[in-house]
Amino acid sequence: MSPRAPVIPYHPESIWRARRAFFDEGCARPEQIGDALIRSWMRCGTFGRNVHENVEFTPVHHIEVTRLLERHRVLVNAAQPELASLARSVSDAGYAVLLTDAHGASLVVDGAIDSHGAQLRHAFRVGVDLSEQAVGTSAMSVAMSEGRPTSICGAEHYFAKTHVLHCCAAPIFDPQGDVIGAVDVSHDMPDMLQSALWLAERCAHRIERRLFLRLPARLRLEIDVDAGEATEGASTTQAWLALGQDGELLAASRSAQRLLGLPQQFARLDFEALFGERFDGWRGRWHGATSGAPLVMHNGIRLRATAMSGTPAVTPPAWRSSATFSDSLPIRSAPCFGDARIEIDFARAQRAFHAELPVLITGETGCGKEVAARALHTSGPRAEGPLVTLNCAAIPSELLAAELFGHVEGAYTGARRGGAEGKVEAANGGTLFLDEIGDTPLHLQAALLRVLDAREVMRLGENKARPVDLCLVCATHQDLHLAVEHGRFREDLLYRIAGYQLHLLPLRERSDFDAILDTLLAQAGETPSRVSSELRLLLRSAQWPGNVRQLAHALRRALALAGPDVKLTAGDFEIDRGRSSPQCAPPSAHDLMRKAQFRAISDALQVCGGNVSEAARLLGIGRATLYRKLAERRAEPPA
Repeated sequence: MSPRAPVIPYHPESIWRARRAFFDEGCARPEQIGDALIRSWMRCGTFGRNVHENVEFTPVHHIEVTRLLERHRVLVNAAQPELASLARSVSDAGYAVLLTDAHGASLVVDGAIDSHGAQLRHAFRVGVDLSEQAVGTSAMSVAMSEGRPTSICGAEHYFAKTHVLHCCAAPIFDPQGDVIGAVDVSHDMPDMLQSALWLAERCAHRIERRLFLRLPARLRLEIDVDAGEATEGASTTQAWLALGQDGELLAASRSAQRLLGLPQQFARLDFEALFGERFDGWRGRWHGATSGAPLVMHNGIRLRATAMSGTPAVTPPAWRSSATFSDSLPIRSAPCFGDARIEIDFARAQRAFHAELPVLITGETGCGKEVAARALHTSGPRAEGPLVTLNCAAIPSELLAAELFGHVEGAYTGARRGGAEGKVEAANGGTLFLDEIGDTPLHLQAALLRVLDAREVMRLGENKARPVDLCLVCATHQDLHLAVEHGRFREDLLYRIAGYQLHLLPLRERSDFDAILDTLLAQAGETPSRVSSELRLLLRSAQWPGNVRQLAHALRRALALAGPDVKLTAGDFEIDRGRSSPQCAPPSAHDLMRKAQFRAISDALQVCGGNVSEAARLLGIGRATLYRKLAERRAEPPA
């Protein structure tokens, strides 16, 4: 029989003597317990509550739960994969797992909850207030107050009603070193294993690492003492730095702040101030090093820096406006957004995407929606994960559900032996790109909405829910607002997928036509001189209903027909300058104003969860005015 793991020391007799001394005899510092527990008891005493009072583990209203989770979406998304892993490790031993925010509100629960008594089952629900003011001393509150992992067992809890609980917790720090939450592992049996505390601390560190990797930094470094040759495995210091383009310090983990002796406010510090050498020079040596590069602090202590694993050392650029590209950079990952209007809109989309808002890309066929989606992914918070693409218009409606959600064996005629995961599940930890979302059947739109709201997916023919953590990008050439009016698209799904709407202009309206043409020439191994200025003028005047895709195919055809080293002529192209489409007519100022109003209303309704009163307040208009605007939009004739 294998030996048992050591338990966390817990001496009930000593704790009860300490409680009598503290609560009954007024002793300010009983010798039997530590200072951290005394400080917690003293804080609880300031709330004016008796230790024998009842403790209610009441969750907030479901609307508040939704807002709570939305407010902490970045933390929850980073934590869920690690909490699921922790739960798998400890569930068979009877432990329950919990994530709270910095105020003690529960955000995620997992593990063996149903096997315990009523106290733990009531406490471990999303939305329950587990702060010291609400439930007294707990491992989470002490860990966050003290800034270190801790365990609270039995009578160490302030309220007598919670003495059945035995828990350990570790604080979670954000990239600036501030406490933003805690991971808790609990049991209602007194034998709390020491390994549970270590696992909680490890889980918290892994969550911190995920948060750090999502920073939009130029360079993310993991620093450790320089012990000569790099040893196998990652650094155990949790000392991480995030640096900007010019070496400015963007973020430093709590361990890095202690290691480097950083002040609490380090906004003006840069690489040279920290290590006494220029960032450009050091970065050149670092790129050539196979096992990291040395760093020397001002006091002479030698460190070693390596790129944080799990993400590129240098964040790829979101776009390039020049016409030349590195040979190693695929053209598809470097869209040419030289048009100032698109660049501004794309930069806003990036900021929204970094905040983990879903982005809806609109535009005509062939204008680069997939390229923009890839650029968002490679510069986004899930760049280290997969980009999974599904064209909703390219798959028969009867098979689309299986492609999206996956299936088990025998779920339908022709189902794959052994079952298969769907695109949603495959995108876990990365980005899901749903192209032509407007072609999704209505019944699947409802199912997709449930997946996005619950952040979990069930394969066809299965009752097991699988958690998913992903970013979402959708694209369409349709007017989805018009599709809503005609009953072809769900309005609630539109608000859910359009956290930010990025519109890509058609090629005929873009100011960077020449840059796009030169980019396509470079991709084909040709120089800009193959196209004369007269031919460029002719090409610019064409309508290009197929946009960049059509131009690329036309150029490839012209180069093939003309042969090598011959200037291209108009005869090498099939150009229909007289062709026009309804979209070519520029919209009037009135139309632009109405469109801007409707977009602002849609954004406000999405932010407010569809609550018209709150949306009107956010827009600064009366509720009656907002209802009138909504009626106008519904009554507007099809374009």
